[in-house]
Amino acid sequence: MADELSGSSLSQAKLSERTKPVERWALALRALARHVPSARAALGRLLPRASHGFGTCVASARRAKAHRSTDQVKRERCSLFLTLLFLLLSACRTGRPAGEAIAPLAAPTAEAATARLREERQNFRGMRSLMRVRATTDGKTQSFRAQLAVFDAQRMELIAYTPVGTRAMTMTADGDRITTDPEVAPASFDFLRAAGLTPAETAMLLLGLPPNDELIVEMTPAGPASTTAGQIRVVFEPPAFPAKHVVITRGTDRVELEHVEVVREN
Repeated sequence: MADELSGSSLSQAKLSERTKPVERWALALRALARHVPSARAALGRLLPRASHGFGTCVASARRAKAHRSTDQVKRERCSLFLTLLFLLLSACRTGRPAGEAIAPLAAPTAEAATARLREERQNFRGMRSLMRVRATTDGKTQSFRAQLAVFDAQRMELIAYTPVGTRAMTMTADGDRITTDPEVAPASFDFLRAAGLTPAETAMLLLGLPPNDELIVEMTPAGPASTTAGQIRVVFEPPAFPAKHVVITRGTDRVELEHVEVVREN
């Protein structure tokens, strides 16, 4: 009977590798009940309990699998989001100016500082600054990050960035000619022309380097403190070269520059 029981059980219950132990046990009990009549009554009471337990195990397993699948999907989505965010920030971040760091001016007297800056101007080979700009014009205020590059007394470039670090506008000047991409109203750069200097010379001044000896500059041992150029008033807070914080006023218009990093062109 043992051989018959074994053969009958195996032929009727071809279990896959994923069949749970409880299921194999229940099938074996059913096969045993067909060959041992005296066990049928007891098995009739036992099998429903086993079936219920088996069903509970299957339901629990399915819930666990679904829970694991949901967590896995969340982890994969989070990982993808972080990867895309990193790539976006890497591609769009505001670039730091490339060049040689400039040591702050520390002359013994204001006269010595003037001589040092005159020498700096004679050997000028370009400067760059990453800065924060706060501009108030006609009662409207805008704040943005920008990079200023002055190549010489005639040529300069200003790049304004969006909040996420992409280019919003590029302004270039060659002599008195100003071009922008995209095009903006010419009046946007009136303060550059109002100084009576080329835009590049005005930019040099805003970096803390007087572009010529004609300007009357209040000088300190650390650098310029203030000056008036044409229709604009420029105040350095504190006096320094390279400049740190600069306030430019023209009538009711006001522009504040915070130089985050200033370098000399290599």
